[in-house]
Amino acid sequence: MIKKQLLFALRRLGRHKLTTAINILGLTFGILSCVVIYLYVAFEFSYDKFHADADRIYRLVPPRNNGSDIQSNDAAMSGPLGPALRHEATGFSAVTTLFTDDTRVLIPRAGQPARVIPAISGDQTYHITFADTDYLKIFHYQWLAGDPATALLKPFSVVLTESEAKRYFQGGTPEDWMGRSVVYEDSLTVSVTGIVKDWEQHTDFGFKDLISYSTLERSFLNTNIQNWSMSGSNINIYVKLAPGTTTAQAEEQFTAFFKRHRMKTSLLLQPLADIHFNAAYGDTYGRRAHKPTLFALAGIALFILVIAAINFINLSTAQSILRAKEVGIRKVMGSSVGGIVRQFLIETGIIVVAAMAVALLLANPVIKVLHGFIPEGVRLHAADPHTWLFIGTTVFVTCLIAGWYPGRALSSFLPATSLKGQGVRQLNAKSYLRKGLIVFQFTVSLLFIIGTMMVGRQIHYMLNTDLGFNKDAIVTIDIPWGQPNNRKDVLATEIRHLAGVRQVSLNTADPESLNHMLLGIALEYKGASDVTILPGGDDIDTGYISLYGMTLVAGRNFYLSDVARPGYRAYILNESAARALGFHRPADALGRQLIGVRGSATIIGIVKDFHSDDLHQKIRPFVFTSDAGAGAQLSVKLSSTGLSAAEVKTLMTNMESVFKKLYPGALFQSRFFDESLEQLYTQERQTSQILNIAMGIAIFISCMGLFGLAAFNANQRTREIGIRKVLGAGVPQLVTLLSREFVLLVGLSTVIAAPLAGWGAHQWLQNFAYRTSMPWWIFVLAGVAATVIALLTVSLQTIRAARANPVKSLRVE
Repeated sequence: MIKKQLLFALRRLGRHKLTTAINILGLTFGILSCVVIYLYVAFEFSYDKFHADADRIYRLVPPRNNGSDIQSNDAAMSGPLGPALRHEATGFSAVTTLFTDDTRVLIPRAGQPARVIPAISGDQTYHITFADTDYLKIFHYQWLAGDPATALLKPFSVVLTESEAKRYFQGGTPEDWMGRSVVYEDSLTVSVTGIVKDWEQHTDFGFKDLISYSTLERSFLNTNIQNWSMSGSNINIYVKLAPGTTTAQAEEQFTAFFKRHRMKTSLLLQPLADIHFNAAYGDTYGRRAHKPTLFALAGIALFILVIAAINFINLSTAQSILRAKEVGIRKVMGSSVGGIVRQFLIETGIIVVAAMAVALLLANPVIKVLHGFIPEGVRLHAADPHTWLFIGTTVFVTCLIAGWYPGRALSSFLPATSLKGQGVRQLNAKSYLRKGLIVFQFTVSLLFIIGTMMVGRQIHYMLNTDLGFNKDAIVTIDIPWGQPNNRKDVLATEIRHLAGVRQVSLNTADPESLNHMLLGIALEYKGASDVTILPGGDDIDTGYISLYGMTLVAGRNFYLSDVARPGYRAYILNESAARALGFHRPADALGRQLIGVRGSATIIGIVKDFHSDDLHQKIRPFVFTSDAGAGAQLSVKLSSTGLSAAEVKTLMTNMESVFKKLYPGALFQSRFFDESLEQLYTQERQTSQILNIAMGIAIFISCMGLFGLAAFNANQRTREIGIRKVLGAGVPQLVTLLSREFVLLVGLSTVIAAPLAGWGAHQWLQNFAYRTSMPWWIFVLAGVAATVIALLTVSLQTIRAARANPVKSLRVE
């Protein structure tokens, strides 16, 4: 029986090639979207799931809001905090302090020059990590050589992963690599004390060089420990809770701990599972995923698949006239309702399986095309059982959605009614379901259209609003850490003298950045009442404010003498910081003293408020200080008077030559400041791209359904069209007659979609402290666009039907 039904289904699908092609193409797009998004979402949620006791591993982070509407941008911690917690707090089975950075590596070779390995090669960044022995108690490895209890105990020790050791030593076994020397940053020589197997699972902790943390104190790096301890830099602290200890029990100790150490701060425990998805604390180790976007993608995939299934249902029910007599004859010959439904499900299954096969063939190529926002590593793996479970579930559910209703609806009529065509006329006369499904399709398409327009409008607003500083024609150059400070001054001087350079500045960060150096350092003002603020901040030089075109509203800029005077410290505040300290007029703050971890400092100037963070956050208190040698980057203002692209390229080459002369072997990393600002809104750009793709797919599938329905509608009304033409109706009247229903349905979709899209856009815009408006014309424009798209889709069929010779259509009767 099944074999006969399968054969009949194949013959019938072959006879109705247009409908079959539309259904397969629509379902292919729907299933392909589901498969690609599933692979992406599954990839992101697989991060760091493999660690033993992962539910007991946490990272220490500052609160995102400390009650003063001031937020922290990263999880940077003070260096001594980890050891202090290890000795004073309870409930932790392990506490580890990690310091990460990028550096080039030298591999000594007997009788030959050392082999140089860069810190960054292509898109791959190689982190070195200083870690203590507790790190190995929290994150477990398979050891190929060495003892985990002692490998990171002594200074000048390093544990390498197997792949890193092969990259360094180019051959040999783990036993051969033990005791070999590795040189970091030209002069930090360590010995290999352990070799571990690389983690094969997806992880944010892809450390390949684990250097003992005690090396920081015993090497030349100890001169930087004090700065790291104050600013946090790339120091993170991870803990593993003891069995039976809750996060609440662990966190309640922090208040007393900081009170004992007279520190005005607090800490929270961030679960390991949250780190990959929480961009609030930066991306110390790599890329962060956005969980709401992943959920939204899953919803989009479901909508697109449903839209494709709707096409199938609409075309199947529309063709009910052609199948009514077939169903009646089947029932007269003894077929049951279940058998007829099974026949429809088999036909649907053939189409769905064909669509799935095409989608699986296209999955990896599509992922490759979408590499801009789908991370490396997302692939369709044929051996993954979870993927096949998803594929099987998708095929089964799609068959039920697309095939059950048409079969059930047609098989419900009595044989006599079906053979007379009365039941089908009743089904098609109302056709509420078919019309409702068309409305649903275009409602979803309009949601995507309006959403895309609003996201694009907000991105344009963010990139073009006044940020309080200039961003054009500015290049920033990263300066390698651990180098003598005098090289920075020489670099700045030599680049300043290059043709095409107007101005240079040594500083720790751009005005708008996610990595402000002095973030989270408390400053106290003792006036009529004690006030403490926790501002953002950066170290700058005398040229910074003028280079970025910032405005001083009171006081003065830094002088060179301010930097040169030993023990003298001064601050330049923004207007928000002055107001937070209680000064209603900026000038009133001048000359006042602020007390911080670096001692007392005088307020010498106030700059106009500017956006130190992206536009998700309100402008917060911000301070500038000047510390000789603290600059981690060089900002270069180019001449804005007619530099051609070739001249800019030559200038960049000259700057790289100067850099290489002072920092041989270091990687020259530069970027234009305006491009860096655009990268702050990568998530929004990806959202816009996703909506564009989803909009295109949804509109395409919906239009295919309209095309099929229009063709079927025109075919069923051939006799009516012929009679109307004989009675004098022209092509415009007939086109209007055939298109009117579709236009009305799209109009109804606009009425439904407008308030839904308005609500969704309003909720999304609440993520931004500074946001664009939502004008009424966007909804009208989206509705007009959808109507035009629908008219263009059905016009081919309606015009062809309207221009047909009425003699041929009437001759059939």
